[in-house]
Amino acid sequence: MNRHRLSPLPADYLEPSEKSLTVTLYQGSVAHKDPCMLGFDLVTCIELIEHLEESELEKFPEVVFGFMAPTMVVISTPNAEFNTLLPGGTVFRHPDHKFEWDRAQFQSWARGTAERYGYSVEFTGVGNPPEGMEDVGFCTQIGVFVKKYPRTSEPVQCEEPAEAAYKTVFRAVYPSLKDEKYLQNAVVCEVMYRAQIIKQSLLHHLLSEYDEHSDDPTEGKLKLQCSANCFSEDCHMLAVEKGMEPFVSGNVVYIPLRKIFSFPRVNKLCGTFEKFCRLISGKVTLSSDCSALMLNIEHENEEN
Repeated sequence: MNRHRLSPLPADYLEPSEKSLTVTLYQGSVAHKDPCMLGFDLVTCIELIEHLEESELEKFPEVVFGFMAPTMVVISTPNAEFNTLLPGGTVFRHPDHKFEWDRAQFQSWARGTAERYGYSVEFTGVGNPPEGMEDVGFCTQIGVFVKKYPRTSEPVQCEEPAEAAYKTVFRAVYPSLKDEKYLQNAVVCEVMYRAQIIKQSLLHHLLSEYDEHSDDPTEGKLKLQCSANCFSEDCHMLAVEKGMEPFVSGNVVYIPLRKIFSFPRVNKLCGTFEKFCRLISGKVTLSSDCSALMLNIEHENEEN
């Protein structure tokens, strides 16, 4: 089986969705009612009905339109009129097909079903015929059913079956920011990304105040260190004054947490400053009073 295709991809873990998503694969018959089928807004039946036995097809409308009663149902099925254009010359397109309807047959069945269960229906299709053969219609015909009246009560509940009508064969829970472990990882990654940008900008500003055209790499290191030490006192006073500006002290860049929290993405992920502090606690290096993120500039010295 290809159930593994329903599993999350690596990219889903790198960028978790904001909303929760659980994909459940059930095995059962569309002729049977099961509570697990209730509560859906959309039901799609793609190339399904032509595989049903006559007894199953008779029960199908009651199960889908009467019991499940979603807001929208999309049903596709082969258009028998198109078959004359297909190679092979077989009666049906697939050996498991029990029937194949022309447009008049499908539309008659669809309109009768829609009227019976309070739906409207419109018709379209996929697979255009060759030029000059437009009269045969689409290769696959599609009926789009929309419920005329919104639900005014709870969905119909079926009697408890002697045994489950549907069997759960696979379930995949996708990573979501609703899960705090994924949220924390996303916040920490965003914090470090923003912090590195701030650090680079600050160090560039410091170095720009000095002549950077020396060919001696040792001199470059000394200039960066000197710049940091000379600038730290003034920046520290500014940080105390504003509470939002980064500053350098020795070999460390201090970036106030309030500065990082002010970025829209961080703010949206956390909601409150208190939650932000809790999520990054123990995951990044903070100052002694936990008011600023600390980044070492020694690596910058080595690169310069």
